[in-house]
Amino acid sequence: MSTESGKIKFGVILAVLALALTAVTVAEAADKGEMIIKARAVSIASISRASADLVDIRVTRLTDTDERSALVDTLVGKDNHALAAALADEPEAGWVRFDPRGGGGQGRDPRKATLRYAREIVSGDTREIILITNQYIGYGSNAQGADGSKLAQYPLSFVLLKFQKDDNGDWKGIGRIFVGAKVKFDNTKKKFVIDEFPMDPVYLKDVTLR
Repeated sequence: MSTESGKIKFGVILAVLALALTAVTVAEAADKGEMIIKARAVSIASISRASADLVDIRVTRLTDTDERSALVDTLVGKDNHALAAALADEPEAGWVRFDPRGGGGQGRDPRKATLRYAREIVSGDTREIILITNQYIGYGSNAQGADGSKLAQYPLSFVLLKFQKDDNGDWKGIGRIFVGAKVKFDNTKKKFVIDEFPMDPVYLKDVTLR
């Protein structure tokens, strides 16, 4: 084989590899597009009212590994208030709100709560999405516990969503919103989990993801 022929073949191989790598990059970028999530809320405290509540969630970006590690270090080394302060400096990851078109009743604040942490765990036909914000979802800045006390000691709100692919290939699931919570990092499961919460969570049903 001549030197010139070898150069041509090597050039072809490099071109094929470059094309393959480009295809992988595009696929990964497409996979990280906006997630649109809708659900109906059921609150133990007020079933009749909350059953009409619509919850609207947008996830615009996922927290990367370096960001997540820094937040874990902050929580482990300090406390939830330090984590809340650190989250305030994180780029926006999306938002969540109780949709005013879905009822909501007296007391619900329809303004968007900005998400500062978003993680997705995919395993086969199941997906788990963990969202954290340093705001009180649906209650503004005046959130109160079941006993009427302010939630100053519980500076975070936590959204947990679990999905499974149905026979049609659509993602359907359930979830919970903890308005005012303390979280901890579970080293075994390698994820943030709820540690304490002073009021009943809002349960989510008919959760769809696209």
